[in-house]
Amino acid sequence: MYEINLKIHEETDLYNPFDESCRTLNSEVSDYLAGQYGKKEIGDEIILKIKCNGPVNFERIRNAFQELIREQEVHNAAQKRLNRIKQLWLFCIGVVFVAAAILLDGILGSVPVELISIVGSFAVWEAANIWIVGNPRVRLAKRMLKKLNATKIVIEQTDETEHHSV
Repeated sequence: MYEINLKIHEETDLYNPFDESCRTLNSEVSDYLAGQYGKKEIGDEIILKIKCNGPVNFERIRNAFQELIREQEVHNAAQKRLNRIKQLWLFCIGVVFVAAAILLDGILGSVPVELISIVGSFAVWEAANIWIVGNPRVRLAKRMLKKLNATKIVIEQTDETEHHSV
């Protein structure tokens, strides 16, 4: 079990000051949580313990946390689509340039043919890099979001003895 402790003075410290609906977590809180999640072991269950000096609306905190997860899921899906498009585009460009180098081998000198071949090889390599490095990162982020969704949130009010948890 991995516990993340977050101390705030009042509930509004959690939210973006420009969002009057209090559905968006403050960027400092989001960054702190992301850093803490990065420190946990792979199989650990996560407990987010929020300590606050005053009263808090548990549902609003839970909804803001869920909104953060939804935003990250949308970003993750967009990154996956972008990777797919870039990968296909780079691979096609690479194949065209390599084929052009093969076809132009007897027509042009060796230096221009080598340059065309290098550009084509580089494009194919970049497509492979997305497949080997970029796509696994997206899959890892997707798994992490599933873990975040299962995070147990516990609220401790330091003024009162009342505790909430889900």
